[in-house]
Amino acid sequence: MNKFPMFNSDDEEELEETFVQEQQFFILGGSLFSIGFILIAFALGWLLGVSPIQYLNWSWPDLVIGILGALPLFLFFLFACRVQIKAFQQIKQFLLDELGPRIEKGSILELFILSIFIGLGEEMLFRGVLQAWATQYGVVVAIIFTNVLFGIVHSVTRLYVIIATLMGVYLSLLLVTFSPQNLLIPIVTHTIYDFLCFLYIIRIYRQQVTTDQSEA
Repeated sequence: MNKFPMFNSDDEEELEETFVQEQQFFILGGSLFSIGFILIAFALGWLLGVSPIQYLNWSWPDLVIGILGALPLFLFFLFACRVQIKAFQQIKQFLLDELGPRIEKGSILELFILSIFIGLGEEMLFRGVLQAWATQYGVVVAIIFTNVLFGIVHSVTRLYVIIATLMGVYLSLLLVTFSPQNLLIPIVTHTIYDFLCFLYIIRIYRQQVTTDQSEA
């Protein structure tokens, strides 16, 4: 007697459709969650007397700077994924387990839009409001304060908190290093970095699934 349930083509198509719908729901939910960050940025900015878009201006040179600024972050991400250090491998596996099945069927456009919302939401809140407000106590204090909070929000493991904090410092420095300050730079850097990470996670998740199936 066959111990495994038999699925016909209709069942497989229904499962595939359900799986795709769940992934689309995750991408939509992630976008709405990030839009929530934007709303919080405006609300908190109103309370603190700081506009989250006061340093946001369109500039082609700053757009290019933002794109190039994502490359060092992504190179570090690749290094962290490939280096055989237990703490880094735990983070990699967490991303594969939690994000892989949720974004694997997402379209390039959907993932890019999600990345844009994440970049906008987090940068407007942390760099646009919190860092701008805390600058009254000094730039160094503002950067430390902002990115300790940024790291805590990205709490997955202790190492991940440290990495997120350092990445946040990098994004803060991108804002204050160039004159005049333009929030567009860290927004673009954050967006491109997340987008590239999504694409890489999909790639290695598919490789892992193929390997698991071949070994089954």
